[in-house]
Amino acid sequence: MTRPAKLKLGDRLNLLSSEVILNSLDSAVLVINHLGFLTFANNAAEQLFENSVNQLIGSTIDDLLPGDGPVCNLIKKTLESSTNISEYGVTLESPKIEKQLVNIQVSPVRELADSIVVNIFPRRISDKIDRQLTHRNAVRSVTAMVEMLAHEVKNPLSGIRGAAQLLEQDTEPEDRHLTQLICDET
Repeated sequence: MTRPAKLKLGDRLNLLSSEVILNSLDSAVLVINHLGFLTFANNAAEQLFENSVNQLIGSTIDDLLPGDGPVCNLIKKTLESSTNISEYGVTLESPKIEKQLVNIQVSPVRELADSIVVNIFPRRISDKIDRQLTHRNAVRSVTAMVEMLAHEVKNPLSGIRGAAQLLEQDTEPEDRHLTQLICDET
């Protein structure tokens, strides 16, 4: 196997341009300035919001998502605090986007004053399987608890029945119908 030819510095920089790399991701990446305008969107964002990059750039996040929604709230918090914020299992929904669960990471861009980067990760099938397994384990736990409670209820009733049977041996024949009633009911 032969090694690829070494590229010149300029060619390497073109090949490794940030835009090329970000466009290869399957998560939506948005850069938003402090006024809420999009200054960058990758191909996955284009697909998610069903708009071309040219339409996305210059629009506001409020044009794409409800202003009081979880994504806009995370963006506002990050702009105010200049800290990274991640949120998992966020419901993303707008008139153009069908309802879906996503994970979101919002971070300030230190090199671009008052700008943030929003990364929206689609939830994977593994997340759904994990939720189903958690649900299944919860059902098993509830079933085990019900079985334990049934056993705990059965034990005292068995004791009452045994006591009634012992009493039945020492009672007069005309009173045995009472001990028999206790045995039948337990």
